[in-house]
Amino acid sequence: MNDFFMNENDILKYLEQLNKKMKEQNIYGDINLVGGAVMCLAFKSRKITHDIDAIFEPKSKINELVKSIARENTLPEDWLNDGVKGFLSPKANFNEFKKLSNLNINIATPEYMLAMKCLSARVDNINEIEDIKHLIKILNLKTYEDVEKIIFKFYSAEEFMVKTRYIIMEVLEDV
Repeated sequence: MNDFFMNENDILKYLEQLNKKMKEQNIYGDINLVGGAVMCLAFKSRKITHDIDAIFEPKSKINELVKSIARENTLPEDWLNDGVKGFLSPKANFNEFKKLSNLNINIATPEYMLAMKCLSARVDNINEIEDIKHLIKILNLKTYEDVEKIIFKFYSAEEFMVKTRYIIMEVLEDV
């Protein structure tokens, strides 16, 4: 993992820079945020994230602008990336977060974030475990079955790994 971190203000600043560049080029787009950026911006459960995981359109144009912003601000080139696309569900659920002049920013719903976090959970990643705990609290879930029901709204049983079951049970003991 890199040594680069962004807080809530940084995330918003860089997304506003992206919007400004889009406006200069008369480009309109949408960005759907997931991961640590959502945990910082919407759920206030953590102070920092390493990057902004998102799905966005128009992909190639935004990728170019992201690299330009990285150069101007000495950021890693992948400060905003779509590496999370492998965990996306066709039933993904987003709410509008902020509408800028040329960029609509949407965030994953708490239920969808929980399902994604559970699906991608790594035992050795304390942020992910803490994110899952926080989302379980937000959603006021009490049992393993409650959590599983949410996961299966977005993902099939085949995508659900056994290790995730143990992570969820451990987290529920702490909540």
